[in-house]
Amino acid sequence: MNNLPDNNETGKLSVFEKLGFGAGDLASNLLFQTFNMFLLFFYTDVVGLSAKSIFYIFLVAKLWDMINDPIMGAIADRTHTRWGRYRPYILGLALPYGLSAYLLFIIPDLPNLAKIFYCGATYIFATMMYTGVNIPYSALMGVITPNIEERTSVSQYRFFMAFIGGWLISTFTLPLVKVFGNKPDSPTFNPEIGYDPVAGYPTTMMVFGILSVLLLGATFFSTKERVKPVSTAKTPFKDDVKDLIKNWPWLVLFVSAVLFLTNIAIRNGSMLYFLKYCVVGSDKLLFTVNFGFFDLEVTRTVLFMSAGSIFTILGVLPVKLLTDRFGKRSYFIFSLVIQGLLAGLIFFIPRDMYVAILVVNLVVSFFGAQAPTIMFAMYADVADYSEWKTSRRATGLIIATILFAFKGGLWLGGQILTGILAWIGYSKMTAAQPDIQIWLVLLFTWIPGVFAILSGAIVFKYPITDKIMYTVQSELQKRKLGVV
Repeated sequence: MNNLPDNNETGKLSVFEKLGFGAGDLASNLLFQTFNMFLLFFYTDVVGLSAKSIFYIFLVAKLWDMINDPIMGAIADRTHTRWGRYRPYILGLALPYGLSAYLLFIIPDLPNLAKIFYCGATYIFATMMYTGVNIPYSALMGVITPNIEERTSVSQYRFFMAFIGGWLISTFTLPLVKVFGNKPDSPTFNPEIGYDPVAGYPTTMMVFGILSVLLLGATFFSTKERVKPVSTAKTPFKDDVKDLIKNWPWLVLFVSAVLFLTNIAIRNGSMLYFLKYCVVGSDKLLFTVNFGFFDLEVTRTVLFMSAGSIFTILGVLPVKLLTDRFGKRSYFIFSLVIQGLLAGLIFFIPRDMYVAILVVNLVVSFFGAQAPTIMFAMYADVADYSEWKTSRRATGLIIATILFAFKGGLWLGGQILTGILAWIGYSKMTAAQPDIQIWLVLLFTWIPGVFAILSGAIVFKYPITDKIMYTVQSELQKRKLGVV
């Protein structure tokens, strides 16, 4: 299906293939970051669901994920096609993945209870499609090259592209919603904000969904699976699980991933609330950029989110240089601790000092990009380490568990966020109350900051060094050649 050159001796990849691989995470983040940044606010302030209802929607969805994630990883590991184990799922599920984003942001004219069930069903469908695409996609990084330096480079490309997706979402979502919602005659038109979000959000997500489908297709056609397991014998799923439980490096990264994504979920999910209700003058129009078919109105809120995403992209660039200099483990810990402390610092900045809040947030965003970039390279190492120990390769299952940890962290963060909003009695009507606002500030600063610090601290227990990985790679290669 592709004519890419294959160099199994060095594992070097072309820039074209790295970009093609990265396109997959750009596609994922066009939808994932929309869910992460806008879905909770959309549910509470547009659909009108209570925080308590959303709490239970997230709870039920995550219970299903606990079953769905490892099953998908095991299925992918046991798939054998001429296109490989993982790439077929990236192409085959691209269209339903894009469709799920559109369905998620439709608000049918239904009674409140029926709306809750619709939102729950479409959210579960969207998370299932995310699982179906992203577990094989992430597992692909473990088999695209055996070279550990190239894996860090691939991860760097991946997250650079992923954060471009985040920038597109943070910069264009609200302006596009306003453009597509410019329907004064619509029965759901909101004169207070000057547009119809009920019409604007689904059309915006249709645009992002179509783009995601095309990008996932590019990933399928531009990549190749190179790393083959030492043993091709099929092993029972329970044996793979037993191997995983005994894998201490995996366990450390699993806990760290849960804590890190809890931090991300709380911080990103609370951002719009923090900006809209706590930062003075956040809706002030700064300037307008003309794109021909629409004018991008850059308010303080749009600038805050867009600039943060740009610094997230910039944060990826020095990762390989820094990890080569300090090691993946050491720099991973540093990036998380500094991110958490600086997030907490924003709590002490007066809310009318927009520029100061913006600047500190840019630094937080810069360091926040580095942890996931390093983490996925470390997980590819863990897959090799597991094969070295057990002579069985279960890349898909291992990647499924990291994505499960990511979604577990997102779920935990979402439960904490919605739980606190329900506990303090948040609604659009109570948002201006001082006792509500102090919690909205905490939800954007110290609460996620503590989780980031804990995520870094746990990695002090991670035992795999680059030196160990060179030994692992050497011995695995000898096994494949029949030397040992």
